[in-house]
Amino acid sequence: MSTSRAWAACLLLCAAVPMAGFAQSPNARIPEVPDAGRSLREIESTQPEFAPLPDQAPLDDSAARPAPAPSGDPDGGARLHVRAFRLQGNLHVDTDALQAQLADLNGSEQDLAGLRAAADRITRYYHDQGYLLARAYLPPQEIRDGVVNIAVQEGVYDEIQLDNRSRVSDAVLRRGLSVLRPGDPVHIDNLESRLLRLSDLPGAAVQGTLRAGAHPGSSTLLVNAAPTPLVTGSIDADNFGGYYTGEYRLGGSLDVNSPLRLGDQLSLRLLTSDRKQRYYYAAYQAPVGPALTRLGLNVSNMRYALGRDFEILEAHGSARTTGIFMQQPLITGRHFRLEARLQYEDRQLRDDIDMFSQRHAKRIRLGTASLSANGEDSLFGGGRSAAYISYSHGSLRLETEAQRIRDRALNRSAGGFGKLNLTLLRLQHLYGPFTLYGQISAQRATKNLDSSEQFSLGGPYGVRAYANGSSSGDSGWQASLELRYVPMAGLQFAAFADAGRVQLSQRPWTDERNQRRLSAAGLSITQAGPSHQVMAAMAWPIQRENEQNGPKQEPRFWLRATRYF
Repeated sequence: MSTSRAWAACLLLCAAVPMAGFAQSPNARIPEVPDAGRSLREIESTQPEFAPLPDQAPLDDSAARPAPAPSGDPDGGARLHVRAFRLQGNLHVDTDALQAQLADLNGSEQDLAGLRAAADRITRYYHDQGYLLARAYLPPQEIRDGVVNIAVQEGVYDEIQLDNRSRVSDAVLRRGLSVLRPGDPVHIDNLESRLLRLSDLPGAAVQGTLRAGAHPGSSTLLVNAAPTPLVTGSIDADNFGGYYTGEYRLGGSLDVNSPLRLGDQLSLRLLTSDRKQRYYYAAYQAPVGPALTRLGLNVSNMRYALGRDFEILEAHGSARTTGIFMQQPLITGRHFRLEARLQYEDRQLRDDIDMFSQRHAKRIRLGTASLSANGEDSLFGGGRSAAYISYSHGSLRLETEAQRIRDRALNRSAGGFGKLNLTLLRLQHLYGPFTLYGQISAQRATKNLDSSEQFSLGGPYGVRAYANGSSSGDSGWQASLELRYVPMAGLQFAAFADAGRVQLSQRPWTDERNQRRLSAAGLSITQAGPSHQVMAAMAWPIQRENEQNGPKQEPRFWLRATRYF
C-alpha cells in the first residue's frame, strides 16, 4: 500500500469513530469525506432562477370592448344645474366609491358633453378596478330637481365556449373555468388568472377571446386550447460533481406531458458521473379541484463510491428518498406570481466502508412549507425580482448504537431539527445591452444538522472559485453580483463577484474556529439558442481557505452544455 493511500485509510477510519472530531476542524488540511447526505445535496442543488412569465397576453378582448360614447354637439348644448347623480346597475362596485368620482360635479352647471364626461369617469373607474368591459352611460331620462341618472353595464359573461384540441381533457379544462359563470362580471384579473393557470397545465396552450354576447352588455368567452408536445426533455454534461465522487457528469431529463389527459406530468431524471455515482429520480403530479391544486409524489435513488485517494477503502453508500407534495398557485398574473408548496420527504441514507466492515445508516423525515414569488416591474428602467422562503421541520434517526454514541459525544444532531431558508433574486436593466444581476441565499438552523441538510458556500451556484460542497455548515449566507453584457441575442458575457460565510456548527462542541468565509471573482460566457445552452466560467479566490475537497484549482473552471428536445 502506498504512503498516500495508507494515510487516506487512516483519515477515513478516524472520521468513522468517536475520537475523530478533528476531521471536521476548519483549520485542518484534511479532506472533507463525502457521505450519502452531502452527495445527495450536491446533486439536487440547482441554480436559483426566475419562474417563466407569459410573453404575450392570454386574452384577446378587442372584439368585445364597448364602443366609445358619442361626443355630442361641439358647443355642448344647453347647460343645466346638477344637484346630484343617481347610479343604476352597479352590482359589484360600491355606490359610495362611484359617487366619490363625481363629488366635485355636484352643484355645478354642465352641458351634455360634461354629463357624458361624468359617465366616462365611472367607466374609467370600473376599468381601473379590473372590470374590463364595464361601461357607464346616460340613459334616456327627464332630469328633475337637478338629479342626473347614470346607468352602468358592468359587462358580464353571456356564455363560455371551449374549443379544445389539446392533450388535456375537456373535463379538466372546464373544471378550471368553473369559477367563471354566465352572469358574472368580466374581471381581468380573475379571467387572466384562469387562462394562465390552464396554460400552465402540461399538454395545453390556452388563449381566450372575448366576443360580443347575445344580450346588451354581455360577452361570450371563447377558450382555445392547443396541444403542446407530448414529450420534452434535455441532455446535459458538466463538471459540477464532487472530486471524490466524480467531477464529470452526464445527465438526462424527460417530461411526459398529460399522459392520462388529466393535465398530469411524469418527470424522469438520470445522472451519472465518471466515478460510479448514479442518481435516478421520478415524479408524477396531477391537478385536482377547480383551483387546479397540484398533488404529486416523487422517488429518487442515489448511489456513490469514493474514488481517487479513497478508492482503496471501498467506501460507498446510497440515499433513497420518497416524497409527496402539494402545490397551489395563490396569485397568477401576467406580471406577478405567488405560489405555495407543502412537501414531506422520507430519506434513508447509508454509508459503508468495506475495508473496515463499517456500516452506517440513518433516516430523515422532513416536512417543508414554502412560498415563491416572481414578478417584473418598471423600476429604474425595468427588471425582474424573485423571492423564495421555506421552513423545514424534521427528525433524524441514527440506526446503530455506535452512531448514537458518537452523536451524543460530538455533533448532537439526532432528533428533531428545523431550518429557515431564504433566496432573493434581482435582474435590473441598466443601459442598452447591460444588466445587473444580484442573488443572496441564506439558511438558519435551530441546531446542528446532518450533512444532507447543511448549507454550502462553494460550487457553480455559490462561491465559484471553490469546489461543489466546500465549506458546509448549519447556518450561513452566500451572495453573488454579476454585470452582464448581451451584445446580441443568445450571447451573454458576465463579470461576477461571489462571497459567503458559513457557521460550521449551530452549537459547537470544540474550541476550533466555527466560521468560514469565502469570496471570489471571475468571468463567464453563456451562449444559448432555441434547443441548446452552453455556459463556461472561471473564478479566482479572493479570500482563501484551506481547500478540503480535492486539490486547489486557480482559476477554477466550470463548464455545462445542455441540449433540449
